[in-house]
Amino acid sequence: MTVWNVLIAIAIGYVVWRSAIYFVRILSMTPEEIDPDDIKEVVQDYKCTVCGAEVIMTVANVSTEKAPRHCREEMVPVWRPDSS
Repeated sequence: MTVWNVLIAIAIGYVVWRSAIYFVRILSMTPEEIDPDDIKEVVQDYKCTVCGAEVIMTVANVSTEKAPRHCREEMVPVWRPDSS
């Protein structure tokens, strides 16, 4: 074992150690708080086009007007006739 092998092993170990600390810090951050004024009541059904799972949304965040995701795909809105 040469001196270069030891130096390279120490350098690789340092890079792995710093990367692990970086990713742990990112994962430990808490998400932003949602403003209660951005939440509104809705009644919207969504269906997953991949597996067929359905979701009924009763509240939604106004600031993000995106459909929920399931099976890594965005769900599509389902329009049902009013049953009342």
